[in-house]
Amino acid sequence: MEKNNKPNDPADQTLRPALGLLILCQALDELALAAESVLRATGLTREFLETPGALIRREQEVAFIEQVLATNPRPDLAYRVGLRYHYGAFGVWGLAVTSSENLLQAFAVAHEFIELTHSFSGLKLQLDGEIATVAVHADYPVGAVRNFVIERDLVITLMIASEAAGRRLRLVDLELSLPQPAHAAELERMAGVAIRWGAPATLAHIHRDELLQPLPQANPITWSACVRQCRELIASQHGERPFAMRLQQLIAESHFAGIKAVSARLGMSERSLRRRLSSQGLSFRQLQETLRRELAEQCLADPALSLEAIAERLGYSETANFCHAFRRWTGCSPGLYRRDLLARDAAE
Repeated sequence: MEKNNKPNDPADQTLRPALGLLILCQALDELALAAESVLRATGLTREFLETPGALIRREQEVAFIEQVLATNPRPDLAYRVGLRYHYGAFGVWGLAVTSSENLLQAFAVAHEFIELTHSFSGLKLQLDGEIATVAVHADYPVGAVRNFVIERDLVITLMIASEAAGRRLRLVDLELSLPQPAHAAELERMAGVAIRWGAPATLAHIHRDELLQPLPQANPITWSACVRQCRELIASQHGERPFAMRLQQLIAESHFAGIKAVSARLGMSERSLRRRLSSQGLSFRQLQETLRRELAEQCLADPALSLEAIAERLGYSETANFCHAFRRWTGCSPGLYRRDLLARDAAE
């Protein structure tokens, strides 16, 4: 097979971090399994995989994993590979997750920027009363690769969630759309619950209070900076101009005056702006709300700023409106958020 270490086929628009294949190679090395033969067979080189920021096509990753499974039929390989992951392996994405206020925010960040990982799935979190459902929206390949990546991604999720929380994630239950493997007991010990194998979908239930517990490494300033970097990376990964970032800058500069003021500064009609955002799966309201939350958390870290001053800075006519919005975003009042944040800072 001809070597193609750089994805340059214009027909393939989906580029993914090569990190997953590098970690898979490292796991094969550790287990004394065949890594070099797989690299040769798939036309990739270790040097390319070790290049910072290296990207590959989805088809390349699937072919690589297929070759690994055909060459190394070890039943617990996905589990062993998953154990090699820590949040630091994902760079700014991992830091954005661990610096989140709580697991509710961490799951939202993980889902929004899932493209910066090599996961084949997205996470959907639905909060219904006291119990939340975290479901996998899978875009998994077919065949043997599917079971491998579901199990690997489960282990990675449990590892990173536990690192972010500083303890093992406490689940109510866990359902997997996988047949029960020989090493099921190891996975159940890791999850802390009995797993329902062969379920129609992959999902977990978690108590609301578990998701709202403050994370030990929470830092709104770090979180905000990481989220912005994640957006830049995704724009670069798609080869697009980061239009959404430019738009948020204009929203802030206009003091949240609304879409008419921003579209005027861009020199386009309001309708054209909405159409362009819609083509990217975005909305003006979504961008404005996200920016307001980021700035609110940064401002609340400064005890010199009153709630009234923060509300005015974010374009709210009444402080009560800001407080209502902040409670909707985070589940707590801005005053309580600030007290908890200052208490954590004083304890460090």
